[in-house]
Amino acid sequence: MGDINDQANSIKEKLIGFMKTREMGDPIFNNTMQMIAKLKNAQSEALKLSNDLSQNRESTVLIQAAQAAAAKLQKIVDECENYLEPKLKTSSSAAAKNDKVIAVPKELTFISIDVQGSEDLKQGEDAAKVSKAFSNYFAMVEKIMRESSVKKYSWAGDGFIAYFDAAENAIVAAISLICSMTVFNLTQNPLAKNFRIRIGISTGEDYFDEKSEIGKMTSKVIDLAGYLQKKAEIKTGVKTLARALVSTNTILKIHKHFNFQRTLKLDKQLVEADDSKKVQAMSAFEIIV
Repeated sequence: MGDINDQANSIKEKLIGFMKTREMGDPIFNNTMQMIAKLKNAQSEALKLSNDLSQNRESTVLIQAAQAAAAKLQKIVDECENYLEPKLKTSSSAAAKNDKVIAVPKELTFISIDVQGSEDLKQGEDAAKVSKAFSNYFAMVEKIMRESSVKKYSWAGDGFIAYFDAAENAIVAAISLICSMTVFNLTQNPLAKNFRIRIGISTGEDYFDEKSEIGKMTSKVIDLAGYLQKKAEIKTGVKTLARALVSTNTILKIHKHFNFQRTLKLDKQLVEADDSKKVQAMSAFEIIV
């Protein structure tokens, strides 16, 4: 499995390098992206079966499945090489002329946060107190995000959006924020009513140009984080200060880590569909702290 896996990694890097020389949306760009996805899926399948076989070498079913997966991966590697070879011969001159930065698929985790009932929170309050309270809130959120290795963040009013390279960092940031809300309201909120926040977290792969301002980035992954945040409406008593909904994909990522499996308490929720936003019903997970 080692040799074919090395071949797959090598041709995958070549495909990604070639894709960078093409414009996004170009048919060759799209075809190359599909080849990369096809290769990654076959490689993942072959590696999984190889690992399963290493723990149960007597299983004839696993032996046959692993051999079939390895043969399939070899066939796709050969297909990728045949696809790429003629294109590399003609791409070098085009690449030299192309000075644009082409985004490549990357997995990121987005967190969306908003203050529930912020207008009601400000109602009848002295402007100086409102300014102080929100200034303290902004500072707390940013501090927690930086401590959790946030890559980039942005505010729109009292709405917050940020992304992380690692899903577990976003989850830790959300838990830290939830746990901080009681102390914040006790010591840094001079208003008559509590700050209460909604949090949505989503993980996915897309063509993110990280040089762009986060407010100008567009993706279904970002949209899903915002959608989950809106659906995390707090409907219980006023002492419930935060609610976080997390996408299934994010949970699958963090559950690779034993400490999250051991520690994190979750409650599975059904998030209803929204036809106006073309969002289907889905499962999500609420963080229980």
